[in-house]
Amino acid sequence: MREFKVLVCALAFAACGDDGGGGSGAGSNNGQVSEELEGYCIATFTGEHDLLNLGGDVALHAEEGQRYLLTGLPDSPAIVYQHQDGAFDLELDVGTAPIDAPCLADGAALTSEYVVFAQLDVYSDQALQNLVCTIEKFTRGSPTNGFGYGYVANNVYEVILGGGFCDGLESGYVEATRITIGDMGHVGVPVRQLFKLQE
Repeated sequence: MREFKVLVCALAFAACGDDGGGGSGAGSNNGQVSEELEGYCIATFTGEHDLLNLGGDVALHAEEGQRYLLTGLPDSPAIVYQHQDGAFDLELDVGTAPIDAPCLADGAALTSEYVVFAQLDVYSDQALQNLVCTIEKFTRGSPTNGFGYGYVANNVYEVILGGGFCDGLESGYVEATRITIGDMGHVGVPVRQLFKLQE
């Protein structure tokens, strides 16, 4: 089965300016890890730190004690900004960021899963006309079972289900969400790869 990887970081599709939406959303907790995902790799900030977007502007000001999920391990670590409508990544400079993150230790043995960050309406077509099923938020899938996703176009992602969801459907299409934090918009990625320390 072919493997899909994100072709470009979600921030490459970010657009500055308010989209008229409701801001970061009630209960967004400044993007920090939710209780449902506490068992995954987390970076805890031990001091204040600004995370920048691709344009060099401050995308997020992290404060001491704030805790964010990690993705992109081990080679391209990034924090996951968790939102009620999805998630997006912010590149993490581990050399300068004041963080405590056991999963970033040299030689750390990791496992991973894909996690759904918002309820997904899955369609059989890229035009999003034929609804096949709905996958609930926080559903998890293993990369070894073929679960994955890839950006297609026009804020549409193809999800590779590997027959494990939607009555055996191999793949389908979902619409990305737009997340506004402050005055900056981001494309919300529906599925992220999260990591755990091997026991």
